[in-house]
Amino acid sequence: MTTGEFTNKIRKLKSKTKRSKTIPAKKIKIVLIIIIFIIIILVGYNIYVTSKSQEMLKLESEKQTAIETLDKVFAKYPGDPEKIAFITRIQQAESTEEIHKVMNDARVYLQLKNYKDITIQQIKSMYGNFYSQSLKAQELVRKIMGANSIEEVDKIFKSVNIEEDIRNIIDNQIDRVLASGDEYYYVEINGKSKFMSKEEIEKYRNMWTLSELKTLSITPVSQLSTVAIKISAKQCGKLPHRNDIISIYSKDGSFVTYGIIDSSYVILSSISYSETKSVSTNLNEYGDSYSSSSSSSISYNLNNLPGVLHATVIGRLDYKTIKEKFGKYGDKLNKIEDDTQIFDENVDYLLIISIPSDKIPDIIQIDPKDMVFVVKSKRSKEQD
Repeated sequence: MTTGEFTNKIRKLKSKTKRSKTIPAKKIKIVLIIIIFIIIILVGYNIYVTSKSQEMLKLESEKQTAIETLDKVFAKYPGDPEKIAFITRIQQAESTEEIHKVMNDARVYLQLKNYKDITIQQIKSMYGNFYSQSLKAQELVRKIMGANSIEEVDKIFKSVNIEEDIRNIIDNQIDRVLASGDEYYYVEINGKSKFMSKEEIEKYRNMWTLSELKTLSITPVSQLSTVAIKISAKQCGKLPHRNDIISIYSKDGSFVTYGIIDSSYVILSSISYSETKSVSTNLNEYGDSYSSSSSSSISYNLNNLPGVLHATVIGRLDYKTIKEKFGKYGDKLNKIEDDTQIFDENVDYLLIISIPSDKIPDIIQIDPKDMVFVVKSKRSKEQD
């Protein structure tokens, strides 16, 4: 082999080796595209993950805000079981829209609950102290608590005539009190008080307004407290009789209380009467004058009148005779004083008076000598 041929073979070999080590441009392009695609996917995934993470953080923040808001709107009802249910729904929410829906449901729920509470409070206010006595009122409240809408609450509320129900309750109470059979009653109404007969109460019960009836208090005289007061005749004039209504004032003119006479007595330990009569005579005979005079006295004393009564009780004196002699002593004394216009201010009376229990402290603080009695006669037929 010549030198020239050998050289040509060497060149061909080198050329072939160079071609075998060179990567085609097309393959390089494909590789680059794949690499770029992978990079894009990785970047996109990172962006997606980051975005999702931000969305989750935002959602968690919205949940926390919603729960805090829920705590505030449920401030009036911290123990309401529905509050826990709403919080659970918020925690399980997967979107802002779901959270908004839960909050809207909570507002609707609270609006209805507040309306129910306002309506129930209105019912209890209308009934006042009579609420616990009305089965209709309690059933009305039970139905309202179970209502599902404001419209349903209104319909239930209008289904009962509350004023009529209250009047029926009060009428039944009046009937029960009047069944005591007392002739007179101590009546308090609308801040005023007076003694009234059963007939007067029957007359006015249908004339009093509902607001007045709500303040009505009727106490039979037999259930009032009684006090015994010793006073002089000049403090009240005539001797009061049973069922006479009196107003008691202090000496400074301030009103103390009303009362009704349970019984009254003239206080006497003895009766004394004395009279002296003088008679004189002048005689003129034959120029001589003669005179004479004489006097006579009559005295009457009845001592220990209480002893007379006790002797009568044990049968030592005749009951009918004593009753005939001393019966209606106070009336007879008042009548003779009227007829003669001579008043014995030294006579004392013992009055047994029925008055409201809460007025007892006011009475005992005043000296009986400083009391003034104004009597309004209400004498019963049995005494006439």
